[in-house]
Amino acid sequence: MLRKDRRSKSLYVVKSRPDPAADLAPRKQSETRSIYVLRTNDETVNKYCDVIYDFLEQGGIFLLLTRDKIFQQTVKNALCHELGLDANLLRVIQDTADLGQALDKYLGRDQKPFLFMEHALNGQLTLPQLQYIAKTWPDLPVVVVARDVFQERLFQFHEEGADNFLTKPASTNTVIEKIAFTLQPHCEVDALLVEGRHHLVDNHFDEAIDIANTVLLKHPQHPAALVLLGDGFKGLAKRQEALRAYKDAEKNAKMYLEPLKRLVLFHAEDNDVKGMLGYLVKLDKLSPLNCNRKIKIAELHIDMGQTAEAEKYFDKAIDSAREEAMSVVSEMCLDIADMVAESNPQMAEKYYRKSLEMTKSSRGALCMNIYNRLGISLRRQGMWSEAVEAYFEAEKYAPKDENIQYNIALAYFEGGENKKAVERLLRALNVNPAFYVGRSEVAAHMATIFKAAGMAWQALEFFRRQKAAGQDDPQIAQLMALLSSGGS
Repeated sequence: MLRKDRRSKSLYVVKSRPDPAADLAPRKQSETRSIYVLRTNDETVNKYCDVIYDFLEQGGIFLLLTRDKIFQQTVKNALCHELGLDANLLRVIQDTADLGQALDKYLGRDQKPFLFMEHALNGQLTLPQLQYIAKTWPDLPVVVVARDVFQERLFQFHEEGADNFLTKPASTNTVIEKIAFTLQPHCEVDALLVEGRHHLVDNHFDEAIDIANTVLLKHPQHPAALVLLGDGFKGLAKRQEALRAYKDAEKNAKMYLEPLKRLVLFHAEDNDVKGMLGYLVKLDKLSPLNCNRKIKIAELHIDMGQTAEAEKYFDKAIDSAREEAMSVVSEMCLDIADMVAESNPQMAEKYYRKSLEMTKSSRGALCMNIYNRLGISLRRQGMWSEAVEAYFEAEKYAPKDENIQYNIALAYFEGGENKKAVERLLRALNVNPAFYVGRSEVAAHMATIFKAAGMAWQALEFFRRQKAAGQDDPQIAQLMALLSSGGS
């Protein structure tokens, strides 16, 4: 395979928000339609391209289980434009029913699929597909893609076998980094732990224990190393040593699921119902969306004659299933609204509101996102005061988000409330003094609002700073000239 020479290329990328999935943290920041376009060098692409080229030389191919055309184009840009790959190495699957057949086809040709998979498709969570892949092809790398991720859902997909997570909207840089990090551990400890797990698969338990101890020498109480150590001891039938390692891992990692899962299995093998139940309850607190686990907990309570506790968990399982169904319906409504947002804002408004009906009592970040998009649709219909109300609802969930403040300013300006618009612009700048840098459309709107409010001198100062930061395009120079001649 010819490797693209990237040494002299300039690259424009869209900077996405930090990915929370690295440590399974919930998304706290806002989702907006505003993007930040920054000029950068090709350091990211050069740094990780060899990992991807190596994967392809071993028969790799990229599969996308998605109907999101924007995400498809982002991945295509990353792989085909930035890395120079053949477009035939990227295949899109739009229906979950076709996934198994596609994987069989490529694996039958001795190819190695890398799968990007939406967390929900066609109104259904893709958990069953992930579970099937984890059991049938446990080494197949899977990155779960979602618009809004929250901790409980991340844990649920992680439990079922997801290797990594990607939050939309994503940049080309983020896609390339995510692929590389998934294919190849990016630190020495991770590489050692991967090697140790391979030894476990080959029943080389002594070697796995040696690697675990190597990591623990440098990083005492490292949870993943302790799990590896426990697995090695268990493979050698040293159950007490294994139990001690698992308990140490659980003690040193309150948000890590693997030690708890090992402890549940350990006590199940010993027919210790009470011990198994205790760790299942701990798992349920960390990852509460697993309905089957709640039913298992209820069954154990039944076995122990604790019918009241059993009924409580049966009810929780039903509530969780209901919430999951509402979440999927909300996601479907959101997809429909996004699909028609540009062409039919009135219809988009309808489906944003339907989505909100399903999520009002649910996730803050998701509600904020939907309210923000609803506000955009209302503004497109000329309903500026209703848009302000929607943005105020979004603001409750993200009071420190500059993009929400900027959107409120636009709505006020469209309603002729220029002073209120300026007040909101100043709030946005207080949160992030450079949020307009590199965003010429935002800068133009700011200039118009400041001038309409009789504050052109402040707009001039903003643009002077923008020029000093190297964002000196002709439109900005023209606006500065206009503001200078217009006065304040």
